[in-house]
Amino acid sequence: MPNIYKSGAFLQQCFSVHPLSLSFKMLTLPDKLGIACVNCKSRHRLTIGTISRIIGDSESHEDGAAMSLETCVTQHQAALHVTEVNVDRDIIQFRCRECKVGFQTIITLYETYQP
Repeated sequence: MPNIYKSGAFLQQCFSVHPLSLSFKMLTLPDKLGIACVNCKSRHRLTIGTISRIIGDSESHEDGAAMSLETCVTQHQAALHVTEVNVDRDIIQFRCRECKVGFQTIITLYETYQP
């Protein structure tokens, strides 16, 4: 049975040590997001509070941000990558290499599954 930790510290450490190993695995609207670390085999399941699009240095709290992210996940999931993890502010940011769009999520619950 895997160990389950309810802390963002494990995701923060994965991002700090090997950021290119984090891959976007699933999005189940309205509030579930999955990220896997290829290097340490951890799976991070996040509960989302809000999703917003990032345009330049500003964020846009538009209603369609969740649907835009879902479209990216459906059409080109491999193009999504994690660009920032800030556990102190409960923020995870993604960028889609295909669409050139950034997304910011506010996280309300972190769960890490380790083998």
